[in-house]
This record gives sequence, C-alpha cells and structure tokens, in this order.
Amino acid sequence: MRVTSYGGAGGVTGSKHLVEIGGYRVLLDCGMFQGRRRETRERNTKLDFDPTTIDAVVLSHGHLDHCGMLPLLVKGGYQGRIYSTAGTRDVAEWILKDAAHIQQQDADYMNRHRIEGAELAQPLFGEAEVAATMAKFMPVPYQRDSREWFSIAPNLHLKFYDAGHILGSAVTVLEAQEGGAAARLAYSGDLGRCKTPLLPDPEYIVEDVSVLLLESTYGDRLHQPIANASVRLAEIMQNVYRRGGKIIVPAFALGRTQELVYVLHELTDKGKLPRMPIYVDSPLASKITEVFVRHPENYDRESWLEFGSRGELPLSFRNLTYVQTVDESKRLNTSPGPFLVISASGMCEAGRILHHLANSLGDPKNLIMITGFQAQHTLGRRLVEGIREVKVYGRPYHVRAEVQVLNEFSAHADADELARYADNVPGLKAVSLVHGEPRGAEALASRLRESHPAWQVHLAELSKTVSY
Repeated sequence: MRVTSYGGAGGVTGSKHLVEIGGYRVLLDCGMFQGRRRETRERNTKLDFDPTTIDAVVLSHGHLDHCGMLPLLVKGGYQGRIYSTAGTRDVAEWILKDAAHIQQQDADYMNRHRIEGAELAQPLFGEAEVAATMAKFMPVPYQRDSREWFSIAPNLHLKFYDAGHILGSAVTVLEAQEGGAAARLAYSGDLGRCKTPLLPDPEYIVEDVSVLLLESTYGDRLHQPIANASVRLAEIMQNVYRRGGKIIVPAFALGRTQELVYVLHELTDKGKLPRMPIYVDSPLASKITEVFVRHPENYDRESWLEFGSRGELPLSFRNLTYVQTVDESKRLNTSPGPFLVISASGMCEAGRILHHLANSLGDPKNLIMITGFQAQHTLGRRLVEGIREVKVYGRPYHVRAEVQVLNEFSAHADADELARYADNVPGLKAVSLVHGEPRGAEALASRLRESHPAWQVHLAELSKTVSY
C-alpha cells in the first residue's frame, strides 16, 4: 500500500491523496487550493499526476477544498466513477456550479481590465465540465444503512461512515487483497465534532484498519462546548442589538451557515435572543439549504426532537430571510441596524461578504463575528489577528468594528476529539496527519506518539510517497 498527498499536506486546503492499493490507484478527494491569489491560480491550473491513470475517485464531502478540482480531473481525461454519499453528490453539484460561475466572472473582469497585448484570462472550467463531472457520480449509502461493502472494482471495496462534519460527509474505508490478506486504509476527510447541532456525531469504524489518514486542523487546540458558544452568541448579539449595530458573519455557504441558522432558530424560540432581522445573503447558501431540506435522513435525533415534534423546519423561522437578488443585498449595506447578516465566503476571500465588510468595518457599533478556521493569507485571518487596516477589493479600510472569534462553532474536531477518534480505530498501525498547518499537525503527532508508541505516526508531505 502506498499513499502520495498532492494537496492537503502541510496546509488545510486542496486535499488530494492518491492511494495505491491492491493494484488500483484510488484518489481520495480532488480539492481546490485556497490562499494567496497568485499562488492559488498557479496551484489550481494543473494536476500533479495523470488523470488517465486513476482507477477510482472517492469524495469525502462537498467543500470546495475537497471537490473543486474534479472538473479539471475529468477535463484531463479521467474515465472512472466518483463515489460519494447522495448528500455529498447533491451538495457538490451546487459548489462546482458556483465555482464555475465565479471563475467566469473573474475572467471577464480581468479581460476588461487587462493590459493591451496580454493573454486573455480563462476560467479553469465551465458549466460543461461541471455537467460531465456530475455524470460520473455514483452514490454510496452509509454503512449504517447498508451494512455491506460497496464494490468499486474487482477486489476493491468501500464503506462510508458518517464524519459528522457537514451534510453527507464521510469517513472512507478502503479494502483490497494484498499478499493473500485484506489490506485496509481509512481516510477521515474532515472530521466533525460531537454534540453539534443538526448532524450526527462522527461514527467510529468497526473493521480492523492498519492505516489512517487523519485530518489535523485543530491538532493543537481545544474547543469550548457548543452550549458555551450559544451563550456567548446570545450575549454578543444582545450587546450589538442594544447599540444598534450590524453583525456581519462570514460563513461557508455549506455547513456553517446551516449550523448557525439552526442555533439562531433555537435561541430565538427560547426567548434568549431579541427577534431581530436575520439575513442569509448567499444564493449558494440558499441552494445548499434546499439540499439539507431534501435530506432529512441525515439529521441527528435532537433535530427531530427539537423541531420535528412541533412540525417546524430547523432552517426556517419568521425573522429569517434568505436574500436572493443583488439589489436586496445592496439594500442591506445602507439599512440601519440592528440586524445580523450571514454571507459567504467563510474566509472573506470572495462573494457578497466583501461588500458587507467594506460597508461595516469602519463603524465601532458593528461587529464582525468569525465562526471558523481562517487559513493563512486570507482576509479572515488578518481580521482574527487584529490587523487594524485591511484591503477589500484593493482599497484600504480601517477596522473600527469589534471583531469576535467563536471557534466553538467550528465543524472540525479539536485535538481531544481527533485523538479519541484514532484511539477507537481497531488494529491501527500507522497514522498520516493531513489537512493541517504544521503547528497543529506536529502537536497532534507528538500526542499520538506518546499515547501509542507502537504506531508509525508522521506528517504527510506534499508529493512525497509513503509505503506501508
């Protein structure tokens, strides 16, 4: 068994892990790199392997940094299937369509402002490539529903366990025969937290697995309980409400937005929040929320007890508005507070959130609420680091608004939860830490080596092959 990471190694974006097992080449995720604009463009224009040599693709979930390069893979000649849960398939379709739309917009803008004689900018892929990619998806049920291995090739089998990260997210277990024995590898994808709203806790693997590719985003940090976050959220919103400010929340259209809506619905119903206007200003988030509505089988038991028993939908309530048009979005920029707006992108790198920030950063009555991990070199990271002057669309803005960080709402497991998950994998012999910046990955590696001296624990390195 051999593993080569072409992304999601030494950082948190662009996950691509090539597994050679039982004579097959299986690609786990094919994500887009996100970071500095120039580096992003360079790293996303090509794949570092030949797509025609891949036998199968397994997708852990639908975030762009895990699925965003699939159209380029298909464009490059990939002929096989893409295996995922049904929820991930439906989510990925909207994520990829949105990515194609944004790339076309960016290319149009650059071409309008290009220097005479410069080459025309081209999107990485368009709607035709997205359609060709979606035609290759093959939905696979969670093991809790089927209890059976899913055959993706002769002598190559797959199981999905719920990762509890976002709708449809899965921990992957691959099995093949090597040397007369069953060789098994597991990939966590992005592992969710326990006791989060809406979705079930991550499911533990029951089969013996010798190798685990484990994410390490928060390998050096512990989260506060979600219940604490709800209390903090209520206090923050009440303070801003009293001073008549706006609360601007950058959030991923997929996962974080729906989780926040659920919590806001719950707090409002319980009278812990003033019934202030709440807006979700992201067409993509609205589409993704429709996918959540179509897949209630993925909700946790608490969601049914909290809302289903009253005949309510968890992601809809009377002071919540899903903004659809550009004009509606623009009106929010000139509307007086208090109100809260959730908008994409989650790391403040594109989309309508940039307009809300540009119109809100300079007013001390307002608050910017960061609710998730912010990668290096992103605008969101600069706000978290307390930088007092930032650029939005190339223009400088003084940060006079209050900035609060609520990482308790992170959809990623913390150090304790990651270690506990590894502890519960039967038969484990080796752990490769992926999807983490060096500090977090090194801290988790030290912890696992100390608690399991017999394990082979290492940090995945970009384009380096490891044999097991």
